[in-house]
Amino acid sequence: MATQERQLPIDIMKSALTVGALSGGSGLLFGSVAGILRSPHPVIFALAASGQWPVSPRHSIYASGIAGGLSGGIVAALTRGRANVVPGIIVFSIFGSLSQAIYNSVDASRSTSFSVDHSDTPSANFLQNLASKKWIPMKSLSDKEYEGMLREKLLKVEVEMAVIDDDIKKLKAKKDSKLVETEMLGKE
Repeated sequence: MATQERQLPIDIMKSALTVGALSGGSGLLFGSVAGILRSPHPVIFALAASGQWPVSPRHSIYASGIAGGLSGGIVAALTRGRANVVPGIIVFSIFGSLSQAIYNSVDASRSTSFSVDHSDTPSANFLQNLASKKWIPMKSLSDKEYEGMLREKLLKVEVEMAVIDDDIKKLKAKKDSKLVETEMLGKE
């Protein structure tokens, strides 16, 4: 039992290295052919292409489906046994492909929205975008709106101060009138 547990990571490492080597080799092969056809320096082009395989959205969906299937098959084999390898491959292939397709569509919509020239309008940050949603109880204010709110608050405070000053004057007048009355009563 202990030997199987020790050999299992080695097998996983071998399969990962095999996939990496095959991916790099296919990139090298593609880069060699493309480098001979396109570039004056085919060796440099081939070496660069081995590290970066050209991927279209369709290729990324295929690659995600294959990677999901391999991962699902391996996990199913390790956790549930041989009988569940094929269902694991199918389910995780579908999951990987659908996830990649959804990501591609969201990425395409975001990249088209960013490609529009917004040189006249300043870009909004995450919090401003969040505050602009109607289900958020907060609102993003411009500097002018904020200045207007502060002016309104200042006006309210000035009005309250004027009312308090009037009350103070009335109380002083009342106090003075009472003092005058007591002095008059005291003289009589």
